[in-house]
Amino acid sequence: MNKCCEWSRCELLHKIQTYDFNLQEISLYLHMHPCDTQAMEYYQYYRQLSEQAKCEFKRCYGPLTNRDNQSDKWKYIYEPWPWEGED
Repeated sequence: MNKCCEWSRCELLHKIQTYDFNLQEISLYLHMHPCDTQAMEYYQYYRQLSEQAKCEFKRCYGPLTNRDNQSDKWKYIYEPWPWEGED
């Protein structure tokens, strides 16, 4: 586990996937019920959790996607690929 992060890379990726799945599901619901304020609060709550988890991942483990690379080198390719798992 990375010393700067309380979650392992795999645990943090799982959290991000869970939050983004919830966002997708509530988005579909909001398409049919756009005036549901409780659903919108739920959406905003998971959007915030997702953003926080993604920021934490980038801080601890580097770019989450190739669009997150902000280095002068293309270091995204040096991170473990999803199927490689953790060492």
